Amino acid sequence: MDKREAVIDTARRLFTKYGYKKVSMDEIAKESGVTKKTIYSYFKDKDSMFSYFIQEELEEMKKKLDDENDGNKSFIELVARNLYSMLMFRNNSSLISTISNEIRNSQNKKGHGFLKIYDDEIINYLEEKIKNEIELGNIKKCDAHLTAFILYKVFLSVLFEYDLDIDEEEVTREVTTILKEGLLN
Repeated sequence: MDKREAVIDTARRLFTKYGYKKVSMDEIAKESGVTKKTIYSYFKDKDSMFSYFIQEELEEMKKKLDDENDGNKSFIELVARNLYSMLMFRNNSSLISTISNEIRNSQNKKGHGFLKIYDDEIINYLEEKIKNEIELGNIKKCDAHLTAFILYKVFLSVLFEYDLDIDEEEVTREVTTILKEGLLN
């Protein structure tokens, strides 16, 4: 394993275990067996290093979504399925989970910023899908960004803030029905 990979593996492990705030560049250097100067030759600072891991998570999630998407589902079903998959990916990510816990237990503004980057990327991903469907004439014209934001936040709230036990599949079906048929007849 080369030095860069050693730094990345060590930093990922430390950030996942301890969170952003508790990990120092000195610790990463010591545990990966390199100098801080070596780390700074790969990453500008701790923020850029952590951003690398957020981007890595996002790329993995997008690849998973692209692999899951087939042409047999309607756009509405695809959006609901994608949102569910994205949120489960986020929920099951050890790194994001550690950062979320760190934020809940303190006033870690950096952690908020990193989660915002993560959430914004998901919203932008959905926005592009919505714009594409509008262009194809498959859905009504709308503010694609606002629609993506609303869809994401609704799913996020239901899956992580709703107080009663829920079945994630049932939530996906319910949201799909609302999107397809609306609430009013």
